[in-house]
Amino acid sequence: MRPPESAARRSNTHLKWLGFGILVAALPLAFFGAILPINEYKAQGIDAVDCDGSLQVLLFAAPAVLIYALGAFLNARYPRKPLNLGVAVICALLVIAVGRNVIASIEEQRLNTATETCSSGL
Repeated sequence: MRPPESAARRSNTHLKWLGFGILVAALPLAFFGAILPINEYKAQGIDAVDCDGSLQVLLFAAPAVLIYALGAFLNARYPRKPLNLGVAVICALLVIAVGRNVIASIEEQRLNTATETCSSGL
């Protein structure tokens, strides 16, 4: 006969599955953050400035980077468990994929501001 589980262990198990659920629910954010074009015009082959394209990318990408960086950190604390190690690696890969788009978006926004084509005031 198995000894009864403690309340703390059951709570920890529920929190683990809640964390996995949050990671799965945030997949659309990561997907859009990774594939949205920074400049929609350049993506269509038009040489023009897109003043709000980089902000649209950051709207999806910034929360995704935060969620998956936290997920990678929390799951990497227990690398001996295969499930945690796999989740940590997947989270780290998503951070890299979305992070590349975040960096490019910030660079595009900086270039637009430096050339003064996009005004920040009303």
